[in-house]
Amino acid sequence: MKRYMWLVGSIFLLIPLLFFQSTSALFTKRIDDPNNTFQTGTLNMSVSPSAVFNITNMVPGDFAAKTVTIQNTGNVDFTYVVGAINTGSTDLWTDKTNGLQVEIKKGATTYYSGPVSDVSTNPASPLSLPVGQNDVLTIKVTLPISADNTFQMLTEVITFTFQATQLPGQDRS
Repeated sequence: MKRYMWLVGSIFLLIPLLFFQSTSALFTKRIDDPNNTFQTGTLNMSVSPSAVFNITNMVPGDFAAKTVTIQNTGNVDFTYVVGAINTGSTDLWTDKTNGLQVEIKKGATTYYSGPVSDVSTNPASPLSLPVGQNDVLTIKVTLPISADNTFQMLTEVITFTFQATQLPGQDRS
């Protein structure tokens, strides 16, 4: 009887193994699809001329208007915004009423008009620039007639910035 018990116990232990067997008789095939190439684009722009303004001896009521050309020299379309940063912090920059005022136009359309110090903090809507195209902007800087004697002998160095951002990605199927 013990002998049969051992045989019955062994059968019960081996039965689960029958359900967990694996087979290696599956058909498989692999096909290679070579030469799938992915290359990223280049966002690049140029701005000319450099250092558009070099104005000395400004008095209240003076203004200067210059043109600057922004060109998309990369291979992706982009939008861009114009900004301004300063190296000093004189009243020419900080006084929003009597300090330097700037007007930026693209053709007849005004892109920005107001204190030079707010160009970056209150940017206008981005301008679009397709590959190989350029925009000509007119930048006019004015010292308001309301500037008083406290504006004498001041110097402010301003850097105009042009910040480009690629257009959103798209389906390239």
